[in-house]
Amino acid sequence: MTIRGIAHGKIVELEGGASLPDGTPVEVSVAAPPTPECGPSGFPKGSPEAIRHWLMSPPLCTPEDVDALMEEIRRSKRPSTPGGVFDDLRTRVEITEGI
Repeated sequence: MTIRGIAHGKIVELEGGASLPDGTPVEVSVAAPPTPECGPSGFPKGSPEAIRHWLMSPPLCTPEDVDALMEEIRRSKRPSTPGGVFDDLRTRVEITEGI
């Protein structure tokens, strides 16, 4: 018979509410915990080691890539308009006072 459980210090809590009489001899075999999924760095994803690896790695783009990106950003910017929302307020007041 196999009954699974979770260890809490020196006590094993059996799953499914199973209980054994006091003094029942048992044999406990410990299952290895699942190994975390490793990323391309070889360290578990999101671990401090993986983050440190990526922070210490050289950038994955070339200076030419950065220049091309900056040029595309500059080229695609919309021109700003010199007028603001309240610029024509004075005109509206003058028109209203003349009525």
